Amino acid sequence: MMKIQRQTGGESPAGTSPHVSAERSVTGRVVSLLAGTEGAQLLEFAMVLPFLLVFAVGIIQFGGAFTLKQKMANAAREGARIMVSNILAGNGCSGTNCSAQAAASAVANYMTNAGVDSSCLNSAAATSVGTEAWKFTCNGITLTINHQYVYTGGGSPVTGTQVTLTYPYKWFFNDVIRLLAPNSNLGLPSTLTESAVMENIANN
Repeated sequence: MMKIQRQTGGESPAGTSPHVSAERSVTGRVVSLLAGTEGAQLLEFAMVLPFLLVFAVGIIQFGGAFTLKQKMANAAREGARIMVSNILAGNGCSGTNCSAQAAASAVANYMTNAGVDSSCLNSAAATSVGTEAWKFTCNGITLTINHQYVYTGGGSPVTGTQVTLTYPYKWFFNDVIRLLAPNSNLGLPSTLTESAVMENIANN
């Protein structure tokens, strides 16, 4: 007499687990997809995506740094313009230090109006760093004003004012570049610096 063997609910006809069959089915579909035109395009996009991301972040980061340096250069010129004219000397303000404070405020106001918060310079105390030279420091920002800066102009020494502004800048480009080169470290600066020099007006 022939015996009829019944299949249990947990086995496929070939004795294979349903889970294994499902996995093979999914794998087969993925292979079929990648073998087609759409699959090839998807694979190409996956390979190009890290490069596109690095490129986009690079444009944003370096473009932002360039824009910030332009604003800093303009702000430094504003501070130097105030300092060389010493406009407060005959207006109830004694000493160059008062003009240095006015120059610092001019820098702070220009930067703040340009969308870069530097308002802390308005209340930062000046530290003497030389003859008629002061430094203002706050929130990672450093402003140095040297009213006795000597440089060469027309073959002769000229006494002028140098205003140097340093501002912090946070980079995240290194984090993105590691998608392509895991051990990469570009050593980008944590601060940006710009300066302006103007000749002092006679009889300051």
